[in-house]
Amino acid sequence: MIKKIMALVLVLLITISFTACKNDSIDAEFDWGTTENGRYENEFFGFSIDISEDYYFLTPQEIVDMNLLPGEDGEIIPYDINSIEDLRAEPLVHYVYTTKYESVSSTNFNPYINIFSENMSYVESNYSKEAYVENSLNFTQMIFENAGVSVEVFPLEKPWFDDRQFAKGTLRIDLEQFSMFQEMYSMRKGDYSLVILLGYSTPNERDELHSYLDTLTIK
Repeated sequence: MIKKIMALVLVLLITISFTACKNDSIDAEFDWGTTENGRYENEFFGFSIDISEDYYFLTPQEIVDMNLLPGEDGEIIPYDINSIEDLRAEPLVHYVYTTKYESVSSTNFNPYINIFSENMSYVESNYSKEAYVENSLNFTQMIFENAGVSVEVFPLEKPWFDDRQFAKGTLRIDLEQFSMFQEMYSMRKGDYSLVILLGYSTPNERDELHSYLDTLTIK
């Protein structure tokens, strides 16, 4: 049940598309970025974050494999990321998916950090980064409540990291064993939204993930 809920949250949030006004010039190459000794760096977004080396990091290929959806016949077709000719044109690109544990039992929660970008040029409507977060979480709330799962969306916040303002939204999903919290942070870079998702169930897990956010640098 827990794994299904977590998978549904991820699928819902990564399949929603919103957009905002274009801004910022972009000169650096668009690529997967690099992760070394727990430090993720992305020159295109001028972005870096330090995460404990004890966390379990998926490779870009493993992240893509995790998010593959079955076709009309129910079969999941493998997708080789090396076959992507122009990563800049991809609607959605995942850079980081890391969990505190490589695996846990079905009764325990596995804190995670997920970082991805969405290409907003595929959407005609104009949304600010605040609207991007609000609409994403509100849509998630609607889906879960229609499924009989209690979800609370908290008021939007606007935190600053390294002199860059993000839009932040938080939701709580009430499960039988515990409450799962997900925080969504978003900023804009040209036609792209850079999104950071944090998932946790206890104050200690929250504080640990927030300590990694404190290492954010944005050029």
